[in-house]
Amino acid sequence: MFGVSIIVFMMVHLVPGDPALVILGEKANQAAIDALREQFGLNKPLIEQYFFFINNVLHGNFGTSIMTGEPVMHEFWQRFPATVELALIALFMALVLGISVGVLAAIKRYSVFDYSSMTFALAGISMPVFWLGLMLIYIFSVQLGWLPVFGRLSDVYYLDGP
Repeated sequence: MFGVSIIVFMMVHLVPGDPALVILGEKANQAAIDALREQFGLNKPLIEQYFFFINNVLHGNFGTSIMTGEPVMHEFWQRFPATVELALIALFMALVLGISVGVLAAIKRYSVFDYSSMTFALAGISMPVFWLGLMLIYIFSVQLGWLPVFGRLSDVYYLDGP
């Protein structure tokens, strides 16, 4: 765990660019940049920044989002229900599909269906999840237009199809 904390801390600090300039923008004056560095402790030695980072993480303080200015935990909990919803739907679909296809493949042993389902399962396990997700978005959102490209379905959105 200690090694992971060092890797995470160093990855954040090795990103090119000054975090103060990223937050304030290129046209910020030097006084504002210095004030922001002081506020976030970026002007302190790296080892001191690391211990400050560990102390905050142990107390559940993950800082403030650069994009929204809100606490990171607030942003996390705001998006957590959608993540759980997506995971549960995917789990349900995988169980129903996996058990159904597995039972049928066992019943029709050594058939074309058996070999096809094994090949499909092997391809599915071998394919990176992010690639499969991108392909599903491309097919069902971009090509077919059945689903929105991003975001969640609302209560009034129906799957009509073309």
